[in-house]
Amino acid sequence: MLRAQFTDLQLDLRYEGTQRGSYPATMRNFAVSLHLFSAKAYECVARTFQLPEPTTLHAWLSNPDYRPGFSQQVFSVLAERAQAGDKDFQSCSLLIGAMSLERRIQYDQHTNSMQGLMDFGAGNYDADEVPAAAEALTLVAVGFQGHWIAPLGYFLLATLTGDVQSQLLRHCILKLYSIGLQVVSVTSDATAPNVDTARRLGVLVDGVSVKSTFFHPANPALEIAYFFDPCHLLTLVHNTLQVYGSLQVCSKAICWDYILRLGVLQEQEVLQAAHKLSGVSLSGQQVWGNGAAQLFSESTAQALHFAASLGLSQFLGHETTSHFITLLSAVFDVCSSRSVHTKGPKAPLSLASYDSLNNLCNEYENLLRKLRNGTGELLGLSRHRWGFLGFLVNLRSLQWMAKTYLEAEDRPVPYLLTGWWSLDPLEWCWGAIRQGCEERGTTTAQAFQSAYRHILCKGLTGLRHNTPNLLDVSLSRRANLQLQASWPLGKGQVWLDYWCPGSRQDTSAIDLSPSLLSQLEEDTTTYVSRFVVRKLLPLLTCAECRAALMSPSGVEPAGSALMCVKNRGRQFLPAESVQRVIRRAEKIFGLSTWLFRDSRQHRSWGLVLELAILADVSEERGLFPSLRDHLFESNILVSNHYVTILQGLVRIFLELHSVQLGAAQGPESGRSIWVRRSKEANSEQSQGSANRGTGPVRQLDSSNGFMLLEEKLTGLWGERPV
Repeated sequence: MLRAQFTDLQLDLRYEGTQRGSYPATMRNFAVSLHLFSAKAYECVARTFQLPEPTTLHAWLSNPDYRPGFSQQVFSVLAERAQAGDKDFQSCSLLIGAMSLERRIQYDQHTNSMQGLMDFGAGNYDADEVPAAAEALTLVAVGFQGHWIAPLGYFLLATLTGDVQSQLLRHCILKLYSIGLQVVSVTSDATAPNVDTARRLGVLVDGVSVKSTFFHPANPALEIAYFFDPCHLLTLVHNTLQVYGSLQVCSKAICWDYILRLGVLQEQEVLQAAHKLSGVSLSGQQVWGNGAAQLFSESTAQALHFAASLGLSQFLGHETTSHFITLLSAVFDVCSSRSVHTKGPKAPLSLASYDSLNNLCNEYENLLRKLRNGTGELLGLSRHRWGFLGFLVNLRSLQWMAKTYLEAEDRPVPYLLTGWWSLDPLEWCWGAIRQGCEERGTTTAQAFQSAYRHILCKGLTGLRHNTPNLLDVSLSRRANLQLQASWPLGKGQVWLDYWCPGSRQDTSAIDLSPSLLSQLEEDTTTYVSRFVVRKLLPLLTCAECRAALMSPSGVEPAGSALMCVKNRGRQFLPAESVQRVIRRAEKIFGLSTWLFRDSRQHRSWGLVLELAILADVSEERGLFPSLRDHLFESNILVSNHYVTILQGLVRIFLELHSVQLGAAQGPESGRSIWVRRSKEANSEQSQGSANRGTGPVRQLDSSNGFMLLEEKLTGLWGERPV
């Protein structure tokens, strides 16, 4: 390809003590391409011909626009922050990954060139031998202590190779170092090109002997830690267990069959076993499987313990499997701390937890030394080793990071948030790019470039103020590792989302008229709460949040994915917190619809009513006590899972009541009335903010319906503005 592209290139012979001052564009493109393809070939040619120093090539990989290469706008902003003395912009972590593209070469009349070819950003290729781009290699920087995310650039490649990726990483590290940012870690997934990239950088893995750091290309006195993405490693471990069926540890087995047996449990089977063991009433119990629980989590281990404690013979001997799941869950959690407020196993890494990290690392390494596949081969030497070895590399890197930064003599850091070194921030950027490509109906290189321009502008304007909820990103990436994704669901199994009789009941079939009668108020609240929970459960991807909506009987251990829940009249009982939220919502809804009959046609009415209910519910103390620690696992404290649950309950409640209200209003009846009006109100608010510089709260205050609701309800309760 180089021979075809640079046929007419003239190279000057190298003379002792001479160095060329400037190079034409074609020469710069050739030098960058040759160095990326092979650093050794570059050194060989540079002995005879005049070529620039490799450390200067990163300047030619930059572009001021949104074309492939390093995005110069981002580096300029980062340089300003770093040179201004902002401590959050003194060091960062690098994330690298590739997004697949549709191979399509198109002519761009604006640039007068072909688009969709391989492109490093140093110049255009137009020879027939140049292959079409199939991957968009993306680099993202994440703040080491300050939580900011900045896309650094992308490169269009025909195929992923370790030599090109390692050279691009070196150039990126050098470019960041030149503007005052020190790279402390690099993260990728554990695919073959990325494993080769780590090896070429200097990471060594020989069985269970691991060196997880490599030297800084600009300063050999500095080292950089290498991490493999924990979500991808869990997927590899999951695949290995499915392939082998069982793994051996000192004549004991880690069996995949125990997971499959959980999936075929029948409700009657569990209830009868629980009745024989503890004498619980069969009529007052129902079995519910939390299908959103992660396969490698403490919830799954507790479910195995619970099933075995009931005397179910198919779960005898599960201890080794449960211990392995618990250990892997602990290793994943220590790599997933996202907030300084998190407690428990996902708490930030600090000096107080340093000994626990060392103990966990030693225990995991001892397991790998004994772990063998079905043929007796050591797993650390088998072809399915990288899911397990990747976690050992991560643990070694964490030990080095803790010793280097927590115990530093000069300005030690108080804690380390390890979840920011995963590929979750990169996946968030890709999500925005995929959304932009879907709008264009294609994932070509040209569509990628257009979508990248949008996220780059958004990232620069919202740097450090527009960070995503990494917990939700991680849960979305691990959807294929949920228990309900581990087996096909069939009739009678306890892991179905819709596992209650009549759960598919239509909204219009519910009669809410008894809610006005005080003697039936409690039963009606429970009835409505059941319906709301049924609708909300399938929408939640978080196992802890799902479990918080149920009312457990207490037979099973805390946190188990397999639960016995309370039953009344062959229907499950929702959690007491759910009923308290619905009870408050009914009061606000009833009073508002009675006081403001003429305001219900206002376009902001649905949103105003939702905000009024949420404001009142927020005063309720002690809601969902099981989520007290869980809500701090997110890096976004304002929009956490506690808020998500409350919003979900209120919105489904309003959709349910819109049928009754819509019947009296005419043709606008239906479940979508509240959603549609909320969207219209939000659209008006965003337009008003853009045109007049006012925020959404001020826009709502101008709504007559909101002002009336605030005035009248405040007068009724005499407490506060709603």
